[in-house]
Amino acid sequence: MPRLILECKVLKIVEIGLHTEFIGEIMDVKADSVVLNEKKLPDIEKKPIIWNPAGMTYHKVGKSTGQAFSIGKEI
Repeated sequence: MPRLILECKVLKIVEIGLHTEFIGEIMDVKADSVVLNEKKLPDIEKKPIIWNPAGMTYHKVGKSTGQAFSIGKEI
């Protein structure tokens, strides 16, 4: 399985009703070469897996659902 690892430091925890928002800073990035594009940057379309330490589970990343800051204009 291709891996993309983002090591983060939690800066702030915000309680929002029934949800908790974690605000953090990415401290380090590790990626298998198969998830990198031609510019050696992580390519989410190459479907790296995500580790959920709280649930002890792995998750796949899917296709893009829209362009940031413009998809809402279509709604």
